Amino acid sequence: MKRFIAIISAVVAGFLTAVAQTPVNAVIEKYDVCFTMDSQVSGTCEISIRTSVLKPKGSDSGIFALYTDSFHELAAFSGEIYSHGKLVKKLKIRDLTKISASSGIADDTFLYAYDPGVAAPYTAEYRYKITYRHGIATFPTFLPIVRPDVVLISGNYSISVPARTVVKYSSNMAPKHYTINNRDIWSWSIHDHKGYSDESFMPDIRELVPYVYACPADFSLDGKNGRQSDWKELGTWLYGLQKDTQTLPETFRASLLEMTSGTQSEFEKIKIIYEYLRKTTRYVSIQLGLGGLKPSPAADVLKTGFGDCKGLSNYMQAMLGAVGIKSEYLIVNTDEKLLLPDYASLGQMNHAMLCVPMDRDSLWIECTNPTYPLGYRHDGIAGHEVVLITPEGGKKLTVKGYDDNFKTDCESMHVTLSADGSAVCKATRTLRADLIERYLGFAGQKPDNKRKILTSRYNCLCNNACEEKISDNFNTFFADDSVPEISVAFRMDVPSYAKVSKDRLFVPLNHSGIKMFHTKNERINEIVIEESNTITDTIRITVPTGFEVEHIPENMQISSEFGQFNSESDLQGSEIHIVQSLTIRKGRYPKESYPEYRAFAKSVSKAYDSKLVLIRRNE
Repeated sequence: MKRFIAIISAVVAGFLTAVAQTPVNAVIEKYDVCFTMDSQVSGTCEISIRTSVLKPKGSDSGIFALYTDSFHELAAFSGEIYSHGKLVKKLKIRDLTKISASSGIADDTFLYAYDPGVAAPYTAEYRYKITYRHGIATFPTFLPIVRPDVVLISGNYSISVPARTVVKYSSNMAPKHYTINNRDIWSWSIHDHKGYSDESFMPDIRELVPYVYACPADFSLDGKNGRQSDWKELGTWLYGLQKDTQTLPETFRASLLEMTSGTQSEFEKIKIIYEYLRKTTRYVSIQLGLGGLKPSPAADVLKTGFGDCKGLSNYMQAMLGAVGIKSEYLIVNTDEKLLLPDYASLGQMNHAMLCVPMDRDSLWIECTNPTYPLGYRHDGIAGHEVVLITPEGGKKLTVKGYDDNFKTDCESMHVTLSADGSAVCKATRTLRADLIERYLGFAGQKPDNKRKILTSRYNCLCNNACEEKISDNFNTFFADDSVPEISVAFRMDVPSYAKVSKDRLFVPLNHSGIKMFHTKNERINEIVIEESNTITDTIRITVPTGFEVEHIPENMQISSEFGQFNSESDLQGSEIHIVQSLTIRKGRYPKESYPEYRAFAKSVSKAYDSKLVLIRRNE
């Protein structure tokens, strides 16, 4: 043991010396995962991880966290914590904190956690074993690097399955495959991976770190056999899980028909039922039935008034069916726009919704968030690949996002400036397409939250901010073939809108100017701008009595392949009119183009910081 501690001490000391002048926060010295599949319904996974946390920012990398449910159980755990090479804590399973992870509704989902609570630098080593029972649909995901500025020294992943078991995988590493004692072994190894640095406009994390996603082509969960060689087969299995889950009481079906009897269109029927769903149910994250894959029966959701994404979507589908409207249940990964190519698997999806095919366009229905207007394609689905679950099987398609030309954020503000530099500001902020997202449910929020949202974009202290009027087109935009739009009229007091210096007022052209990142000298990753948008500010500043304009910044236009900035300002009577707009263009740019981006960002930031000067008149 003394020899082992000495080795650990030397290793940590070496790492500290090597990374003293680098942004590395933690070093994963070892990340070994060994999964053994005994049958379609049982297996074990043994994991050994040793991490040296070098800086306080890397403390998350030293925390142990594991979710379990009725299909996965923590069978064994041990570990050690070393500080400056000395053993400070030996760990057993009783040292872990066990927390229910399902809001008290399901009793088989838990989080096991341990935080060393030791000041960096320290080393944490965890060894644990997970038993699989009742079925295996996916193998453990191998993703050792999940945080920026973390280095991986050695990572190994192996899957052992009965011979002739068809294993599917998606990985950016080449595996080794061999057969021993009537078992097929798949293994992947990675060494000395530098990790990734967190930067604005990052590529997908899967482009930057090693990963392995794997699953059996044939599986069994809780006695239900299925195949996932492609999305069509997997969709057929998921469709079967909905069997007998959409039965509703006849009295309730009759009430739905009565509720929608006076409508003129299918969309109006859907809107009435969607409003009913919003008012009578609430979303609760629960994982019941086949590892959280089987929707709760619609009758249960009707009775309890709550459900998860699957249960609420299934319930909405049942209600639509009761009034003669066909809809399609779908699954989607809200975190990743693109599914892994040629890799259909249950483990990729994390959300369920509904789709109603319409004459003009498909109507996408989010059943878990009552603030979303009917038909709104939110950030978790717009541009994403989804799989429709139909009687014919799964059908993969891409949900159309909003056109970039519609993604605008426009603000018009009238500033009544006083001689002491304070100002009363009245503004109207109008957002379109998916830029509305932060303002969904705005009217119902607490005053403090409203103030934070209204003033967060300003580079000055804002007092007494309050909305005066809110308007939107949420009830009509889908039917009108337009995009969602919301406008908020508000006012606020700014005690230091301008800086006073003797007889002069130095007035920023725009207190809400965008600060584009440009502080780094070099770029590590490619620049990936996923969508374009335009921000426009129109400002009218009333010149205080007794002052006149001494200086107005020149009009300017800054153009780049990354976007365009325009600024115009002029004096009109006793008012200064300012119009500034910034358009960011989507695209994927090589890191070598960062100097051009940085020059553009610097110029834009400088232009936003421009000031006009007012001087007191000599009477």
